Amino acid sequence: MSLDSLRKLRGQAVEALMMELSQIAQSLSRSEERYRRIEIEMLKDAETYRHQAKQGMTIEAMLEWQVRMHSQQAALGQAHLVIEQATLSWQRINNLLVEANQECKLLDRILDQRKAIQCADLARQEQRATDEAASRRYLLR
Repeated sequence: MSLDSLRKLRGQAVEALMMELSQIAQSLSRSEERYRRIEIEMLKDAETYRHQAKQGMTIEAMLEWQVRMHSQQAALGQAHLVIEQATLSWQRINNLLVEANQECKLLDRILDQRKAIQCADLARQEQRATDEAASRRYLLR
């Protein structure tokens, strides 16, 4: 595989990783927002529960509140788990992106060096041809 092809391939990998990172960031943002909504709902419900408990409530109502609060705790735990997983995925993809960018830069430097060598070789060949032509003209006089 040529260096140009390899560079293009790594460039495509960088773009794909950037897109994946963007998707993970959006997912993470949505998960964090969901977590905050659940927390707010839990705080409101806890206040409502305390208010109703002070006024007195039936066993059935208390059990319903407990079920609701346990459900919210489970949802909060699940949201936290999703956030942790998305954070780990973001870190992993970001590390891959950093590596791919470094490889692209390295390949760019190698390609630049090769082009510089080719230009220098071409300049030497042109100089040699010019020198030979000048030498022939000098000898023909």
